[in-house]
Amino acid sequence: MENNHPSHNLQQVIQTIVSSINQRLIGQIGPLIVSLDGGSGAGKSTLAAEVASRLDATVIQCDDFFDATITNEEWDSFTVEQKCHRCIDWQRMRNEALLPLLAGKKAQYRPFSFSSGNGLALHMVTLQPSKIIILDEIYSSLPEMLDVVHLTILVDVLPELRRYRHNSREGTDDVDWHSRWDAVEDYYFSVLRPPTSYHLIVFNT
Repeated sequence: MENNHPSHNLQQVIQTIVSSINQRLIGQIGPLIVSLDGGSGAGKSTLAAEVASRLDATVIQCDDFFDATITNEEWDSFTVEQKCHRCIDWQRMRNEALLPLLAGKKAQYRPFSFSSGNGLALHMVTLQPSKIIILDEIYSSLPEMLDVVHLTILVDVLPELRRYRHNSREGTDDVDWHSRWDAVEDYYFSVLRPPTSYHLIVFNT
């Protein structure tokens, strides 16, 4: 395991991730799959975009594949572990985004949408193949993804700072969201994927 403790400067965090990816590329056959994991408000998407711009990587926004087939009643009946595994439709993400990219082809899919009747937006997302594919989302390092992911990265941030960032982004205290998701995130990062299980940890404070 690579236990890295870079300074809190954002550019140094980005460079740490870039350097780790470049090192993993040595001898790599086919695209390198990187999971950029962390709780809500950790700054994953900002880091993913910055890293992608430096490495010409393709970013899959995994929350585009939020599982719209699960009803609220079903969701509320799930355990926290089931919620970790079921919130993203990983099979659809693999079939529509990851597998085409791994084959060197462009990927096209309809992303999740809260406002549409069937949970899918009308527009298509198109991704171009690259030698580096970044999975940007919490839960992207789930055990069922490890057969395709080569490098797991945890963006670690103090919970109170993550909560502040999340609420600032949403423009609200987002009480309903926190009551539904905080316990799920806590379980994921304490039981399913504790920090010591990642290849690389960066501290984005």
